Amino acid sequence: MFSLMLIAISALVPANGADLSAEFAHEAVLDSYEKMKLFWTVNWENKTVSFAVQAATTGWVGFGISSGNGNMAGSDMVIGWVKDSKGYLTDRFADAQSCPPLDKENNYNLTGFEESEGKTVLRFSRKFDTCDPRDRKIEEGTTKVVFSYHVEDPTSEDDVKKHTFRGSKSILLLNNMDKKQVNEIGWKQFYVTNRNITIPKKRTTYWCSLIQLPEFKSKHHITKFEPYVTPGNEGIVHHLLVYECYGNFSNATLHGSGFDCHETPNMPLGHCYGYSVVAAWAVGGTAFYYPPKAGYPVGTSDSPRTLLLELHYDNPKSIEGRRDSSGVRFYYTSHLREYDAGIMSVGEDITDLAIIPPKQESWLTVGYCPKECYQEDLQATKLPEKGIKVFAALLHTHLQGRATWTKHVRNGIELPEIARDDHYDFNFQDIQVLREEAHIKPGDDLIHFCKYETMDRDKLVQAGISTTQEMCLNYMFYYPRMVNATAYCLSTLRKPVHDFVKEHFPSLKGSKWSNPLIGANISWTKELVSDLRKKFDEAETFSTYCPARPNKDTYPIPKITKPLPPRQSNCREQSTTPAPSVGDAFLVTTSYSTAISLFINYFVLM
Repeated sequence: MFSLMLIAISALVPANGADLSAEFAHEAVLDSYEKMKLFWTVNWENKTVSFAVQAATTGWVGFGISSGNGNMAGSDMVIGWVKDSKGYLTDRFADAQSCPPLDKENNYNLTGFEESEGKTVLRFSRKFDTCDPRDRKIEEGTTKVVFSYHVEDPTSEDDVKKHTFRGSKSILLLNNMDKKQVNEIGWKQFYVTNRNITIPKKRTTYWCSLIQLPEFKSKHHITKFEPYVTPGNEGIVHHLLVYECYGNFSNATLHGSGFDCHETPNMPLGHCYGYSVVAAWAVGGTAFYYPPKAGYPVGTSDSPRTLLLELHYDNPKSIEGRRDSSGVRFYYTSHLREYDAGIMSVGEDITDLAIIPPKQESWLTVGYCPKECYQEDLQATKLPEKGIKVFAALLHTHLQGRATWTKHVRNGIELPEIARDDHYDFNFQDIQVLREEAHIKPGDDLIHFCKYETMDRDKLVQAGISTTQEMCLNYMFYYPRMVNATAYCLSTLRKPVHDFVKEHFPSLKGSKWSNPLIGANISWTKELVSDLRKKFDEAETFSTYCPARPNKDTYPIPKITKPLPPRQSNCREQSTTPAPSVGDAFLVTTSYSTAISLFINYFVLM
């Protein structure tokens, strides 16, 4: 009865669905039919998230956090409904592809409800970590949510009919900026897009277009960019990069419809890859805002006059004749901010030496950005304490990627990670806005990791630009912009591969940067895989191109003498006290007077 008393006195009035967009910091349409929407606000101080789910039904509504695969089985779920002016919310865990059973503990707090005009709104909140082993933790990085509904209310908590609508979607619950707090008055815009090209029918195409920037008469700051995708091509336009491009482009053909970046002989714009990245976007991403203190500079004496758009089309169904003018919409202002911003990438270099054996449940690759390469650039910045501050990150791998993260090391001491995604989704790659900016100082090392799974592959997986090949990169957004610094800090573990070939396949011949294992008919036994793994793990040096030291390409792997301590949990030993019955604990009455009545009745009965 004590549990009933606490629930009853917290009874709430119905939610007002019309005010959800204004009330919550973030929102997402969960399905392409817009039948379900999610709204949420993060309270970092209390480590809680407040949710509102809106569904086009007057029956029950389901929402949950999956194990990362988007399946209902293994998902932490709530199922709720509104009936007879009362709101219900049940905490469940989907052990199998059947009606999820009730949890012994209720860790979701129903805070409001409404049923009107054929729609149901349920509001509720929960902690990041409820300490319940049958609840999924809400973590930074990608969260794959599941959702469903039925057109009828349950007759009881145990009689929930199978959904009539369901789906899953990847979102960033914790790494988003509250965009409603941004004042965009006075911002102007320009587009960087392809020019009505015909998308090739092959699986992977990188299309390059040279775009002239607007004529700026003075310095401006880019404050926001967002994807502009031709309607109907959402399933083919996968990701893009926009580069600064310097040089003489008097050749009119360069300003035409563009060309295949990697199949055009002597690609005339190849040098643009060596300059700074202006924008990065991948499928699932939304509008990106620079923080109030920084913007990307344009219109200066040393700013580029042209940009290179590199757009990746993923066309697995070999669709023919599809026209496209996708790209990026940029927003800019003449009201300058305190710092110029930049983008740099760290990770594993895309070479033949970056390989992953087939049939691996888990395989780790690593890329290093050594302190030697950016020492002078970091020392020359305008920050009083020198260095740069990273405020956002776009983590990028391909189809086999399962997790990716970047470590930050200073004098052997591991600092908090810059970014992490333990549930990487190739079809959802949004930019993470960091909760706390990472201050990279002169002398710091960066180490970027990617975890892969190749159980569906029969042959060696190599690094490359194709969707079926792999990458391991982190595009970091930072300020103040380093002048004349390279936009890439990538590495290769060259010696382990060469030693492996020499020991096991001496007849295969390769050069310094080539890999004879690629294309070779090799049966990857457990012994071979184990030895390759050992050689990678025991490597003492890596190779990289460092502009600060052009005559040196080999560096020692940085040592971590003091690892980052594990996160402290606030969870105590789980209570064995039975949870209140569902009929009592999950009923929320419709008025405060009802709650008071129950409170009084409790003491009368006592």
